[in-house]
Amino acid sequence: MVSKLIDLYSRFLTGLLIFLMFVLLAAVGLTVAGRYIPFIPRFFWTLEVTNFSLIWMVFIGSIIGVRDSRHFFIDIFGENLPVWFDVLLKIIYYIVTFTVTYVFVRYGYRFFKEWGLIQTSELTGINLGFLYASVPIAGFSWLLFLLQQLYRDIFARRLSEHHMSDSYTIHHNENSKDEGENNK
Repeated sequence: MVSKLIDLYSRFLTGLLIFLMFVLLAAVGLTVAGRYIPFIPRFFWTLEVTNFSLIWMVFIGSIIGVRDSRHFFIDIFGENLPVWFDVLLKIIYYIVTFTVTYVFVRYGYRFFKEWGLIQTSELTGINLGFLYASVPIAGFSWLLFLLQQLYRDIFARRLSEHHMSDSYTIHHNENSKDEGENNK
């Protein structure tokens, strides 16, 4: 149930990322068209829309990157690693990523509360808390996806290995019985 909600949140973020990409393209297109086509007015709000979209896209992209283990974990050693080395790399990955997540959650929230909520945009008058909220939201989302990965790496894998070994033993014993009957 929780895993399905996390997957739904991931799909929402992916859709939001795609939407923000189209907003960014439209705002930049309107800005460029306003500069070079005489009958299209020059809008100043497009600069802020571009900045907001780009900043949110960076943080949402990092969230999706953590979800898919593509942002912070780089597999440079290949696939044929000794098990102990793979476990060591995972431990280092989790320590570093949880540390960065802690910084983003703790100090990102303070950053949002102390600076974002008191600033307003000069052109549109929008409170910049909307923009600064991207930092702690990214941190909380990283934490959510990291905990899901940690659960899968520790508990789900152990359970699946246990069930696979049981099914192997059962299957192997059934085949041994069949072979013994065929040899008679």
